[in-house]
Amino acid sequence: MSYVALATERFEDIVRFYGETLGFPALRGWDRPNGRGQVFDLNGLRLEVLDATREAYPMKLGPPDDRVYVVVEVADVDAIHQRLPIETAAPEATSWGARVLRVRDPDGVAVWFLQWVNPTT
Repeated sequence: MSYVALATERFEDIVRFYGETLGFPALRGWDRPNGRGQVFDLNGLRLEVLDATREAYPMKLGPPDDRVYVVVEVADVDAIHQRLPIETAAPEATSWGARVLRVRDPDGVAVWFLQWVNPTT
């Protein structure tokens, strides 16, 4: 997979969330009359945020409905939890050998920070 594209009607909020709140580096961006976007590096996965209000062809956006999760593998979910400037529940152990920290972006898309502890086969 090369990257994930996320369309939003709340472009500034989403860019601020991934860039400032979660601290992912911006790789590039563009701002033109028929399109605006920002690409972030999520520990090797690129996330492209698109401004749905500027697309040449109108996008019909519904709620994310937990169909898509942005999963970022990290070495230490506790360190991530401590440095986030937002209130979140503590990381939790899973039945499949990981610990996860769950947050939601301003559009409600689930973002999971995942630390493998004892992966099951």
